Amino acid sequence: MISQLSIKWFYAIGIAFLACLLTGIYFENIYLAALPAAILFVWLIITQTKQMLFFTVFAVPLSIPVNDIGGGFGMSFPTEPIIIIVFFGVILKLINGATFDKKILFSALSIIIGVDLLWTFITSISSSMPLVSFKFLLSRTWYIVIFYFLFATFFKQSKSIKLFIWLLGVSISLLALYTLYNHSKGSFTRGFAYAAMQPFLPDHGMYAALVAFLIPPFFVFAIWGFHLKQGVPARIIAFVITLFLTLAVILSYTRAAWLSLVASGALMAAIMLGIRFRTIIIGMVAAAGIYFYMQTDIQTQLSRNKQGSADDIEAHVSSISNVSTDPSNLERLNRWNCAYRMFQERPIMGWGPGTYVFQYAPFQVSSELTIISTHSGDLGNVHSEYLRPLCETGFIGALLWIVLVLYTIYLGFRVYRKAPDNETRYLALALVSGVTTYFVHAFLNNYSEFDKLAVPMWGFMAALAALNVYKVNNDLETV
Repeated sequence: MISQLSIKWFYAIGIAFLACLLTGIYFENIYLAALPAAILFVWLIITQTKQMLFFTVFAVPLSIPVNDIGGGFGMSFPTEPIIIIVFFGVILKLINGATFDKKILFSALSIIIGVDLLWTFITSISSSMPLVSFKFLLSRTWYIVIFYFLFATFFKQSKSIKLFIWLLGVSISLLALYTLYNHSKGSFTRGFAYAAMQPFLPDHGMYAALVAFLIPPFFVFAIWGFHLKQGVPARIIAFVITLFLTLAVILSYTRAAWLSLVASGALMAAIMLGIRFRTIIIGMVAAAGIYFYMQTDIQTQLSRNKQGSADDIEAHVSSISNVSTDPSNLERLNRWNCAYRMFQERPIMGWGPGTYVFQYAPFQVSSELTIISTHSGDLGNVHSEYLRPLCETGFIGALLWIVLVLYTIYLGFRVYRKAPDNETRYLALALVSGVTTYFVHAFLNNYSEFDKLAVPMWGFMAALAALNVYKVNNDLETV
């Protein structure tokens, strides 16, 4: 029975909220009118933290970015306010003696992430633009604290990992539906594909990277859902989502996303065929050696390709290797060359996290400029998640990122091979094949500082770490 005092408080708060709302509307003060909703929002974050964070996972693909909310800061609504409030709440708890699970905290992947974060802090101090770098560091930190360390504790139960994937998949499907509806107004031509996903995402590259991320996991859910304790209806829905998202990626005209799915499929096949991770590494090193040995011949062959970007899918695929006339490819090479020249000038500490877009213009060479080149730092960043740390945080920063990528993929191989049950095995397959799409896409673009890709990337890494710590290692300890 609800006490009389509780009823009185309920009515008192309700009347106060209504008074604020009506007063705000009467005086046309949007902040006063929004105050009741804001208070309720904060109250839910404090009292229902886990539920609100899973709501955030669902909301991330559909969040709307606002580029400048004041002071040069941008923010995505409603997700980033939730993330920031929870982040500072976690920091306060850590100050008061709370701690993350030590099994997760001292796992190898967590240590690599921690060292990388420490190096980002060090290079922020020596940065050419310290304010920009510390803003970058703060943003990266709250994504890691929330979606890696905190979610890793949620992922102790496999059902939470599946919930994470399903929330993202359903939300991204809604985003793709909205995008394809807008795209249909332009008869699905390439020109209309570039902005059809706005205002939710700024361009087709980020959209395609996000959509491609969830295709391998839902393929696994559809084909091997029985092992994942997915019922027949859920497996049918997963199969439909897989087909729909594949269509969405094809119609995005994003060549990097297409390549990432091919690479992810090859990795999935390698894992299931029992090929060892070290064999993959040896193959990659051999391929790199062959490229450098035959570099001149390869570049000569590439220079003969004059096929530019096109509405025709087959012709657009052919344009991937056109480094002679395709403006998009040439501009990417321009940005990469600038990053390398910046690295040559500051090879150890770099120019500072987040500073490339502000510093690269003087490193452009007139002979490499294209019709879409700019000196104002817009129209994309360095276009490589691997070259960004090289020029911004130096050789050590780039090395740490590569180690992080390789160890994450290694975890996928390890958990799949040593899983104590089929549910763990196929969850690992879903996770590593999904995150690999971004690791491959990241050779040609860099989006990890945006919530759209940061949340699934760190979340999938947390899930792999949790499976390794709570399923594989625990099982090995009992043998």
